[in-house]
Amino acid sequence: MWSDVVAPGMSTEGRFVLLCDWQGRAVWGSMPFDRLKPGEFAWEHLAPSCREKAKEAIARAASLRESRTLELRSESGKRFRVWVWPLSRPDIAVCVLGVRIPANLDQLTEREQECLEWLGTGHSTQTIAEKLGIGLTTIHTHLRHCREKLGVESHEALIAFAAKHCQPPDNA
Repeated sequence: MWSDVVAPGMSTEGRFVLLCDWQGRAVWGSMPFDRLKPGEFAWEHLAPSCREKAKEAIARAASLRESRTLELRSESGKRFRVWVWPLSRPDIAVCVLGVRIPANLDQLTEREQECLEWLGTGHSTQTIAEKLGIGLTTIHTHLRHCREKLGVESHEALIAFAAKHCQPPDNA
C-alpha cells in the first residue's frame, strides 16, 4: 500500500524509509521488518549511544516540525545517514529516510574524511585547502587516497560518493 506511494520501482538496497506515529512507533517501513516490527519504537534496535539522539530528532519532528540529519549506528554496528522530517498526517507524523554508510569509509584517516566531507558539500579542492590551512597538493593526495581506499575510479565519482555518504562539516 505505502510502497506504491513512497518508493515505486525504487531499489532499496542500502536504503530504507520508515514512517512513524507521533510517539516514534514504526507504522510502516520499506526494509524487511525482521528486527523492527510495526508498533516498536524506531530507536529500539539502534546502538545504545544513538538512541537518545534518534528519540530527540523524532520528537522534535513530531512536535516542533523540525527536520534533522543524523548519523546513527545499529546494534550490529552498521552506520546509517538518516534524514528525519515531519509529516502532516495525525497517524503518521514522522518520515525517516536512511542510507547505509559503507563500512570502508572507516578505513580513511580523520583528515581524509574531513577532505571528503568538504568535497561532498560542493567545495573546490582550492577552497578545501584554504579552509583546512593545508596545501593544494596535500588535498589532492588525501583525495587520491580516498579514491584508492574506497575503490572509486574518478574524482567525479568521489564527489558523488561524498555527497551521498558524508556528513557535511558543521561550518560548511
